[in-house]
Amino acid sequence: MTDQDESSPADAETRAFVEEFAIMMERLGLVRMTGRVMGWLLVCDPPEQTFGQIAEALQASKGSISTALKFLTTAGWIAKTSKPGERADYYTIRPSAMADLVKQQAAQYSVFTETTARGLALFADAPAERSGRLRDMHDFFSWLAAELPALMERWDTERR
Repeated sequence: MTDQDESSPADAETRAFVEEFAIMMERLGLVRMTGRVMGWLLVCDPPEQTFGQIAEALQASKGSISTALKFLTTAGWIAKTSKPGERADYYTIRPSAMADLVKQQAAQYSVFTETTARGLALFADAPAERSGRLRDMHDFFSWLAAELPALMERWDTERR
């Protein structure tokens, strides 16, 4: 994964980190290889990597790397660039990728709020035991939809 010998402790530590990151991302619903690519791009040197460098570093098939890169590029988590006079494309993690993802998700919370509000109207006469779970979810997403924009604004302000 690095220019160091395959058995060096730093290389083993890098591999372990990349795998730990991949498992974390898998728990969030991503394919593990997608998490591996993200993990690698977070710590690789140089930060711009070609398709071949990523495949070699992760010792993975071209198909699985291609699928992961396509997903990550489409999602906007990584950037794909080229250099004049070179045929290779280079991939890097976008610095604001996760913040942008959270901002995009914030817009989706209004859908949860609207849907659960319709459910609450539908079950307005239902006993609290029946509607309580729905009320709890509605209240949470309402709160999140209200709070998240301010939180992300604070993040942006502190990052500047």
